Amino acid sequence: MESINMLWTEKYRPTKLHQIIGQTNFTLDAQEWKAESNMPNVLIYGNSGNGKTTAGIVLAREILGDNFKDNFIEVNASDDRKLENVRTTIKQAAQSGTIGDVPFRICLLDELEGMTTDAQNALKRIMERYASNIRFIITCNDRNKIIFALQSRCANYHFKPLNNDDMMTVLQSILEQEKISHFKDEDLGGFIYSMQGDMRRAITELQAAKSSNTTLRKQVTISLEDYEKILNKIINKNTNVLGDIHELLYQGRTVKEICNGLHDVVINSEGLDSNVKFKLLRTIGESEWRSNTMTPKVLISWMMGQLL
Repeated sequence: MESINMLWTEKYRPTKLHQIIGQTNFTLDAQEWKAESNMPNVLIYGNSGNGKTTAGIVLAREILGDNFKDNFIEVNASDDRKLENVRTTIKQAAQSGTIGDVPFRICLLDELEGMTTDAQNALKRIMERYASNIRFIITCNDRNKIIFALQSRCANYHFKPLNNDDMMTVLQSILEQEKISHFKDEDLGGFIYSMQGDMRRAITELQAAKSSNTTLRKQVTISLEDYEKILNKIINKNTNVLGDIHELLYQGRTVKEICNGLHDVVINSEGLDSNVKFKLLRTIGESEWRSNTMTPKVLISWMMGQLL
């Protein structure tokens, strides 16, 4: 029996290519690769929450079929960013033979911009040497942080934020399957607008609104209350704020989500001096940029050091 506490982002994660919405160029090409049982190396880039990792896993499942588990490896490159990890984990995967009737193994390298330049160059050599044995699916937020030698060896796909109509389709489908009818379409429209194309955040907030039996409009406000409290502590130079942000990390929020939340409350804060706003926004923006090269806890400590 399915757990009633299952996260909707997992429950309604696409498992087939036709379920991926809003990324037509990718899905059309992927359907051809599936039919041919072949594919190039692939680079998928774009903002967080747009389904890059999910699309990579779905593609691998469609190509590998029943032999998916034996021939698929997923590596978070922001964790395994060092050259030695490329030489061991990834090279070992590339050298290993296939299991079952599949054309090659597939390795998903998630958040590759966190990998050092030397490690990326080592990956390029592995990609060339073991081309007959393995294909790579690379995801990243910022393609400019991927060396050109890797970009040029991959089919590149930009995953743009979903438009409001596509988000409406997905959320209405979820509400229908969950047998929820008390959310009004006009409220859903405003809710979607506030999500700025981030499908993962929209589904998370929708589930939170349902679980707490609150309106969508109020849920958006609630989701910003944590950031308003943090902003007040920053303004008052309260060093306890570091613990508050770490708590958000423990709850599963990413650094980018935290930066976006702080950005929104700073922009909408009417009592802040314009110079103070500028300083806060500049540091928040730089923190989001640094999030691709620093671990979350270290980055949060750096950001608070700049703001306090």
